[in-house]
Amino acid sequence: MLTAWRKTNARRAARAARAAAYAKEPDAGRRLVEHFPDSLWPNVRQVVAGYAAIGDEIDPQTLLETFALEQARIALPCVVAKDQPLTFRSWTLDQPLEPGPFGTREPAASCSELTPSLILVPLVGFDLQGRRLGYGGGFYDRTLEQLKQSGPLTVVGLAYAAQKLAKIPAEAHDMRLDWVVTEQGAHQIAS
Repeated sequence: MLTAWRKTNARRAARAARAAAYAKEPDAGRRLVEHFPDSLWPNVRQVVAGYAAIGDEIDPQTLLETFALEQARIALPCVVAKDQPLTFRSWTLDQPLEPGPFGTREPAASCSELTPSLILVPLVGFDLQGRRLGYGGGFYDRTLEQLKQSGPLTVVGLAYAAQKLAKIPAEAHDMRLDWVVTEQGAHQIAS
């Protein structure tokens, strides 16, 4: 119970920091390309799962456009149901997105499902031990656990640098990031 309370407080602080960073530089997501780690570019030529930014999340659109130029197959997350892992559907930059649950935007149900080897994860907050705070629904934790069981997966959190917290309280089910990329730089998480 104490961990949940600490997460709630950390989430509140990180959301305020994200909102302030977005207000200051709403187009900061364009700079993610500059800091995306060179060592991960070979993975880009496979299936990359991104996301359509909601509200003040850092926007990965420019990064996804760059990946598409590198011949990546792009997929976006789709909510199946509460307490279920996400699925990923194929998406091209010219395809419209449909409204999904919780304010998300998703590729059409007719788009094929793909399994990513590189996944870009939105977040509320992060620390340099690879812990992330999401919105509290556990969608990405369940999804990452399932994907890691089915093969190699690199998990990259995308955020504003201001969303970094000293330490995020962790629970056993929390899945860690391999990298965090911000508008100011990239952080590889030691395993």
